[in-house]
Amino acid sequence: MPSPDQSSDPQPLPLLERYKYPLFALLSLALLAGVVALLAQRPKPTTITIIPPEPTPIPSSTPIPSATPTPGPYTVYITGAVATPEALVTLEHGSRVIDALEAAGGARPGADLERVNLAQVLQDGDHIHVPTRAEDAEQATLVVRVVTATPGQYTVYVTGAVARPETLVALPSGSRVQDAIEAAGGATDDADLARVNLGQVLNDGDLVYVPSREGETVETPTPNHPPLIHINTATAEELEQLPGIGPSLASAIVAYREEHGPFRSLEELDNVPGIGPAKLEAMRDLVVVD
Repeated sequence: MPSPDQSSDPQPLPLLERYKYPLFALLSLALLAGVVALLAQRPKPTTITIIPPEPTPIPSSTPIPSATPTPGPYTVYITGAVATPEALVTLEHGSRVIDALEAAGGARPGADLERVNLAQVLQDGDHIHVPTRAEDAEQATLVVRVVTATPGQYTVYVTGAVARPETLVALPSGSRVQDAIEAAGGATDDADLARVNLGQVLNDGDLVYVPSREGETVETPTPNHPPLIHINTATAEELEQLPGIGPSLASAIVAYREEHGPFRSLEELDNVPGIGPAKLEAMRDLVVVD
């Protein structure tokens, strides 16, 4: 028989215990809804595009030279005592008078080659006349134009009272008339060296004539240009002979030369204050850099 304090009906479950699963499901749904709402309100991500910088050019240790046009052939006119006179001959750039004579068949017997500078560098359009020994010296004409030569080997023509007259000799830049005479075998016993400037600095294509004491003086071709100025040895007074160069600029050139050493090219003169491209071009054919 049951005790009087026990009931026959089961005890009801607590309220939380009975609804724990629905409550758990409800909380889960609420949490999920919150996450969805949060994600919906989240701003769209910004796309960042990284553009790499342009590569920095690396300077080349060897400068790339600009294209320099190759000088074309020259045409010169040759007359006088040659095998084919009154002829137009075409020669390569850098040719000399002797090349023109050879192109015209060579000099004829009786040609007075003492009055023709065979070493002269030719320019396009030059006229070469080869006189005979009987021809009046005033009729012997030669268009002579000494060009500014690149330091190196010079070719000059030596004639007159030397051991080997009418000779082309090759000399290093900076050579003087004395060196040319020695290269032609030296002066003869009757050479009148008092009328020859043995210390004169030579230019490429010069003619050196050594007169004799007893012989007749030969009129040699006269260049149609002022004397060339050696820019690395000229005095301020000599520099003033150049176009556009006054006393102040001449002094500036000398001062620059003393501070920086000899000029290595004509273009380096542009570094002297007051000398611009126009002055540089005006003196291009009047100076020698050696």
